[in-house]
Amino acid sequence: MLVFRVMSPLFLISFVASLLIGLGHCEHSHEHAFLGEYAESVLEMKPEELEDLLYWLVEQRIDQNKDMKMSAGELQHWMRHVYHRDLENEILKAFNKANVKQDSDISFKEYREWLFSQEDAPERTEKSENRLVARWRLADDNGDSRLTLGEFAVFYAPDELHHRKMHGLLVDEYIEDRDTDDNYELTFEEWSAAALASDDEDGEVGQVWEMEMRARFQEMDTNRDGVLSHPELEFYLFDQEDDSEADEEAFHILAETDDDGDGLVSHLEMMKHLRIFVGSQVLQHGKLFHARDEL
Repeated sequence: MLVFRVMSPLFLISFVASLLIGLGHCEHSHEHAFLGEYAESVLEMKPEELEDLLYWLVEQRIDQNKDMKMSAGELQHWMRHVYHRDLENEILKAFNKANVKQDSDISFKEYREWLFSQEDAPERTEKSENRLVARWRLADDNGDSRLTLGEFAVFYAPDELHHRKMHGLLVDEYIEDRDTDDNYELTFEEWSAAALASDDEDGEVGQVWEMEMRARFQEMDTNRDGVLSHPELEFYLFDQEDDSEADEEAFHILAETDDDGDGLVSHLEMMKHLRIFVGSQVLQHGKLFHARDEL
């Protein structure tokens, strides 16, 4: 049975996702993460059809050694495929929607107008616009103020595509949002404030959680001076496994569904934990209740 630390590498890079989501950038949905490209069709499926789909996915797409069970390695391989495909589709979708003229490239004005016209658009402030401009300029390789699809991908998902030239700028933004004394370094209190506040809105943060955060802070503080510098933050936030988020999802699935602790997910365990694999929305539609009751 796998044992997990409370704070995974995913925690270290989660701030980037929040920054990008706040500016209308990529946001993966974990609700149907396992299903990948099949997620859109499951709401229309009958229980027996969904069970057939899950069986087929395991047999044809995931189970490499043909034992009809999913190992940690097989789950990792599948989730990496799902995340990469989802990200590519999301980038292409955003590019096409913002590219009103359907040219081979897009201007900043086009993107900005599309972004802030969305119902869930982020707040339009001088700070948010300045950050968008800075990222746009970094992604613009030929300096023509327009982005091709490849350049747009760097702009849209710099953290997930691991474009190192964008990392420094993202760390700058991260420090700026948390550095209360404007010394361009982060104390433990500055670094942990947002995470601790969001973890417990009542202010009663568990001792174990805070101890884990302090341990991680000390691990990040490589020169032991009690603060996190720009290089230290950049190293720990970005010099991680490229597929850490997909791997985290795979390990989460295994941890939640491996009831007998053999390190594998059987078909019976999959059907017992349908919510993990198909999302709560499907179950709420009432289509799978009798399938679960038969287990």
